[in-house]
Amino acid sequence: MDFKARATEILSKHLENWESDPTRMRSGYDYELSYAVMMKKFEKELLQLSVGHVPKSKNSKKNFKPDLEK
Repeated sequence: MDFKARATEILSKHLENWESDPTRMRSGYDYELSYAVMMKKFEKELLQLSVGHVPKSKNSKKNFKPDLEK
Protein backbone atom coordinates (compact mmCIF):
# COMPACT_ATOMS: atom_id res chain seq x y z
CA MET A 1 0.00 0.00 0.00
CA ASP A 2 1.36 3.41 -0.88
CA PHE A 3 1.84 6.34 1.50
CA LYS A 4 -1.19 8.33 0.36
CA ALA A 5 -3.55 5.39 0.79
CA ARG A 6 -2.19 4.56 4.25
CA ALA A 7 -2.44 8.23 5.32
CA THR A 8 -6.06 8.37 4.13
CA GLU A 9 -6.82 5.17 6.04
CA ILE A 10 -5.28 6.57 9.24
CA LEU A 11 -7.18 9.85 8.91
CA SER A 12 -10.51 8.12 8.32
CA LYS A 13 -9.93 5.91 11.38
CA HIS A 14 -9.27 8.94 13.59
CA LEU A 15 -12.21 10.91 12.16
CA GLU A 16 -14.62 8.02 12.76
CA ASN A 17 -13.48 7.71 16.38
CA TRP A 18 -13.77 11.47 16.87
CA GLU A 19 -17.22 11.71 15.29
CA SER A 20 -18.58 8.84 17.39
CA ASP A 21 -17.45 10.46 20.67
CA PRO A 22 -20.54 12.06 22.27
CA THR A 23 -18.51 14.13 24.77
CA ARG A 24 -17.23 16.41 22.00
CA MET A 25 -20.65 18.04 21.63
CA ARG A 26 -21.06 19.16 25.25
CA SER A 27 -19.56 22.60 24.67
CA GLY A 28 -17.42 24.53 22.24
CA TYR A 29 -14.41 23.99 24.49
CA ASP A 30 -14.88 20.20 24.51
CA TYR A 31 -15.35 20.22 20.73
CA GLU A 32 -12.14 22.16 20.15
CA LEU A 33 -10.17 20.13 22.71
CA SER A 34 -11.27 16.78 21.30
CA TYR A 35 -10.44 17.98 17.76
CA ALA A 36 -6.96 19.10 18.83
CA VAL A 37 -6.29 15.79 20.58
CA MET A 38 -7.48 13.82 17.55
CA MET A 39 -5.29 15.85 15.18
CA LYS A 40 -2.25 15.43 17.43
CA LYS A 41 -2.69 11.63 17.38
CA PHE A 42 -3.16 11.68 13.60
CA GLU A 43 -0.08 13.85 13.05
CA LYS A 44 2.02 11.55 15.22
CA GLU A 45 0.93 8.46 13.28
CA LEU A 46 1.44 10.23 9.96
CA LEU A 47 4.96 11.26 10.92
CA GLN A 48 5.74 7.71 12.04
CA LEU A 49 4.41 6.39 8.73
CA SER A 50 6.56 8.80 6.73
CA VAL A 51 9.75 8.05 8.70
CA GLY A 52 9.29 4.30 9.02
CA HIS A 53 10.69 2.15 11.78
CA VAL A 54 13.22 3.97 13.99
CA PRO A 55 15.49 1.74 16.09
CA LYS A 56 15.19 2.03 19.88
CA SER A 57 18.88 1.45 20.54
CA LYS A 58 20.97 4.58 21.02
CA ASN A 59 23.79 3.13 18.93
CA SER A 60 21.48 2.02 16.14
CA LYS A 61 19.95 5.49 15.90
CA LYS A 62 23.36 6.98 15.11
CA ASN A 63 23.73 4.81 12.03
CA PHE A 64 20.07 4.93 10.96
CA LYS A 65 19.35 6.37 7.53
CA PRO A 66 15.63 6.73 6.66
CA ASP A 67 14.42 5.41 3.34
CA LEU A 68 13.32 8.63 1.64
CA GLU A 69 12.60 6.98 -1.69
CA LYS A 70 9.10 5.80 -0.69
